[in-house]
Amino acid sequence: MFQIEHISKSYGKKQVLNDVSFPVPEGCAIGILGVNGSGKSTLLSCIAKKYAGTPDVRIGYVPQENPLYDELKPVDNLRMWTNKRKSEILQALQAPPLAQLGIQTFLDTPVKNMSGGMKKRLSLACALLDAPQILLMDEPFAALDLPAKQDAMQFMRYYLSLGNSIVIASHEEAVFQFCHTVYLLKNGTLFDASHLPEGTNYIDLLRN
Repeated sequence: MFQIEHISKSYGKKQVLNDVSFPVPEGCAIGILGVNGSGKSTLLSCIAKKYAGTPDVRIGYVPQENPLYDELKPVDNLRMWTNKRKSEILQALQAPPLAQLGIQTFLDTPVKNMSGGMKKRLSLACALLDAPQILLMDEPFAALDLPAKQDAMQFMRYYLSLGNSIVIASHEEAVFQFCHTVYLLKNGTLFDASHLPEGTNYIDLLRN
């Protein structure tokens, strides 16, 4: 089990995150639910920066906006995120877990010609190239149609089955149906939703 500890962030006098800590058990999905502007994206970004290069754990980060170059094809985009050689990248794309993303089926397609689902899969591949044990995903289903959402969900379940962990930040309550633990982020503080009565409307609670 890995422990995220003491994440704080402020912009001027505004405290966005207030000493946020939570455990990330192996093979589990952790959900961070909050309304727009609550600091979810900031939290994931801070986690990625704080633990980058730490010997304790490898962390991959998939931001909400696809970090891709429109004019480049998949392998050239992937080379921006790793020290691996092109031959090593191509080999990694043919082995689990990257093979499950199917990047090799559109290797000759520049990003500008990709569908939203293809871009999301390529963004995932960028985060997974260096075999992270924890994957941070910011609004993973934003702008995806239903088939693309189902594909993403299927891959996430597969990734968890390998003993890895996922931390998902979203404002969509439905995203967390498969999460093992859900936290609510409000006013910079994280609350464990498991202590709330069954049937609680999390979004209403966050807005009030």
